[in-house]
Amino acid sequence: MHEHILSTFNAALDRLRQDVLAMSSMAQKNLACAMRGLLERDTDLCNAAIAADQDVNELEKAVDKLGMQILVKFQPTAHDLRAVMGTIRVANNLERISDQASSIAKRARLINNMPEMPEVKLIQPVYNLCARNLDASIQAFIDGNTEAAAAARLLDKELDAAEKALDREIINVMEGRQSALEGYIHLIFVARFLERVGDHAKNICEDTVFIEIAEDIRFLKNKREEVAGTSSAQL
Repeated sequence: MHEHILSTFNAALDRLRQDVLAMSSMAQKNLACAMRGLLERDTDLCNAAIAADQDVNELEKAVDKLGMQILVKFQPTAHDLRAVMGTIRVANNLERISDQASSIAKRARLINNMPEMPEVKLIQPVYNLCARNLDASIQAFIDGNTEAAAAARLLDKELDAAEKALDREIINVMEGRQSALEGYIHLIFVARFLERVGDHAKNICEDTVFIEIAEDIRFLKNKREEVAGTSSAQL
């Protein structure tokens, strides 16, 4: 009987994880679609990213419902409890990432309706860092790898710096112009949305560490100790 109950719990948890992995794929696709819509001036891609956000929202609701059902039915403890709660939190961050993709797509539509701005290409390196961080965070969650999660979490600093540098560069361009500043303002917002995606990716890393070793690393100051600590915990 005990083995049957354990098997049923594992099946339910696996389904929960599969739904979250589907969300991650959808959120990444929406972000890529929104950014392509901006960089390629393709408003159809922007519209697709906005429409697809609803699918991510619905899947998050399903994850919340299934997660609650697992908690009520099995009343898990220790690692099992953290696995359920942490996976629900990952889903919430993925939903927020898809929201940011939708916001990027909406700004991109406005930019696409304006005369072409050469400065739009300046966003590409910021997006590349954002996509890298998100990929690394999701992979660490999939693998349950706390060392990789801690390392991916630190990547957010580079994205933050790139976003701030882009802000300064665009503001310098704006200061040299007397009109038609609206497109540059939208571009600044796009960069900030990408920075927020990075924040949510960092949250996923923190959730992964919490699930695996019950450590809250959100407010750690010494980043070297953070990586070293999670590495030794896995030995």
